[in-house]
Amino acid sequence: MRSIQITLTIILSALALTSFANHSPGVTVFPQVGITTYSGASEIGVDPNYGLGVGYQFTSPWAIELTYLKGSSSVNDGTQNNLDVYQWHLNGLYHFYTSEKIRPYITFGIGEADFNFTNDPANTERQTNVGVGIKWQGWRNTDFRTGFKVYNGHEDELVRSTFNVGIHHVITNSTKPNSRTSSRVAATGISDSDGDGVANSKDQCPNSPSGQIVNKVGCLAEQDRDRDGVTDANDKCPGTTNAKNVIDAQGCYITTRQPVELNVLFQFDFDSSATKPEHINEAEKIATFAKTHSGASVALSGHTDDIGASAYNQALSQARVSAVAKLVEMNTRITKSRISLKSYGETKPKKKGADIASRRANRRVEGTVKAVAETQKKK
Repeated sequence: MRSIQITLTIILSALALTSFANHSPGVTVFPQVGITTYSGASEIGVDPNYGLGVGYQFTSPWAIELTYLKGSSSVNDGTQNNLDVYQWHLNGLYHFYTSEKIRPYITFGIGEADFNFTNDPANTERQTNVGVGIKWQGWRNTDFRTGFKVYNGHEDELVRSTFNVGIHHVITNSTKPNSRTSSRVAATGISDSDGDGVANSKDQCPNSPSGQIVNKVGCLAEQDRDRDGVTDANDKCPGTTNAKNVIDAQGCYITTRQPVELNVLFQFDFDSSATKPEHINEAEKIATFAKTHSGASVALSGHTDDIGASAYNQALSQARVSAVAKLVEMNTRITKSRISLKSYGETKPKKKGADIASRRANRRVEGTVKAVAETQKKK
């Protein structure tokens, strides 16, 4: 047993000195299952086991791990004696090579094992171990892992070896991109001054900021987070995510502008400039239009019938249009500066004639609300 351990230690230590790798630091978790073999003289069968390893991966190739394994077996001596084994070990791990897919390592450590036989009291022995393992990349920060260890017991030397498989996960806050690519570059001895995973000989941007994603020539990768076809560096309108709309070269929606207008009418009683309840309905039409189209303006014109003196009717039309303008200000968000007033007296009748219906139609204030409608152009 000791000769095997010494041989493994010498061979694997020599391999470990041949290269170097960097890793994302963080807490590691390794749930595992496997088998335990025992010395031939113990008459103990092969033992299935399960356990958990918790440790920490440093930025260097080194990691530490506290491992717990629990197994159950039987003794083949005719006594129907059963055995429960509990192993605790503190191990060091050294990753001696790293590629994009695999990370082999050596491990060594110390600990103890508790042996609980059915017919005997519990026995505890100190142990040392040495072993090898390999990790295969599965997902980001998560690997498939397998490991083989041999043990040296300081008392009974019951445990010979363990072989385990499981899932290895690193809980990390590291934002370093392409960590395995960077490690591979470092492991081959090629210079990578800015640590972006691209060798200096191929790096067209030798001073890439730390923590950024780069392309194959070492320059910042062109990202398009809103997926509008315009890279973030050139996107003047981030967040344009509606794929049904047309987007310009600056990443903004293309809009079309079209003039729109609304016509309203305020009828007045004979020889009166007082507003009436139905006028509120017309003012609300203006308010709704202005909410939909920002920047709306209103043009109001006051009129009268032909009864009375022209000068009197001119003043009456002015009073009517002023009353409507005040009503519009009170019931809409349109400011006074965007309301224009004109009074025409009896000079612009809507209907010509001296009959009652024509004169009633001419006692009015007409309003025209204008704005420019902007709509996003569709594909």
